[in-house]
Amino acid sequence: MMRRFSTIAAITLGCAGAAIAQPVDDAAVGAFVDAHTAATHLGRIARWDDTICPGIAGLPENFSKFILQRIRTIAAAAGARVYPEGCKANISIVFTTAPQALVDGLRAKDPVMLGYYDNSAQADKLAKVNHPIQAWYVTKTVDLRGKWSIDARDRHSSQNYDAQASNGTRVGDGLSSAFFSVTVIADPSKLSDHEIGALADNLSMLALSQPGNVEDCSVLPSIVNLSSTGCTAAAKLEAMSASDSAFLFGLYHVKSGASLRGQKDAIVVSMKEKLVAK
Repeated sequence: MMRRFSTIAAITLGCAGAAIAQPVDDAAVGAFVDAHTAATHLGRIARWDDTICPGIAGLPENFSKFILQRIRTIAAAAGARVYPEGCKANISIVFTTAPQALVDGLRAKDPVMLGYYDNSAQADKLAKVNHPIQAWYVTKTVDLRGKWSIDARDRHSSQNYDAQASNGTRVGDGLSSAFFSVTVIADPSKLSDHEIGALADNLSMLALSQPGNVEDCSVLPSIVNLSSTGCTAAAKLEAMSASDSAFLFGLYHVKSGASLRGQKDAIVVSMKEKLVAK
């Protein structure tokens, strides 16, 4: 992978993000949003409400800087808040040729870091590495007063746990979901065919959004296909697509307290507006 990286060290951020506009198809956009959004334990779509701070380990400094800057650029364009350099990471990206050993260690030390689970079977599934680039999401539930608790079986383990306030209505309870931390692990031994621009864009999507389906190819072109096992080589893009960018913008501008269906519908509308304008 290092040899491959060295051939594209001069790629600019603007070039890495170039994409060709795709025709807008209502059903395809809806399917794209469904595949790119996982429901949290609360039953909402999570995004960052905290200011993001990406960190990276396992790569030479020049490649790390490129990826971190790319994540910051994409996050800012989507509407997320971004810390300058020197912050404490809440997005941890690790390149290692032993990803399963790393995940096993995380599970032994703090299984909550692999995401929400209800039983041992779900915990086992969460702890299995299936993709060359894979992400794990710790989400939190936020109430009307801004109080939050980590989504875990033992809710009282949260450092900020409190009885959460809602407005008591069936239409909107005032609760929302957000990311507490994201861990992304990449195996460089399985990524040598991809350039650093593609990896940076893929990592950005996984750091900023939680996909609901990572097994099948996206119905619209998506950089997420790069790490999907069910995609052909032709479907694996080398840059973030217009659909990806439109999706992230919609995600970070949708009402956080809306219902799951309401959130998805709002993202679809936003995506269509963005894609038509391309």
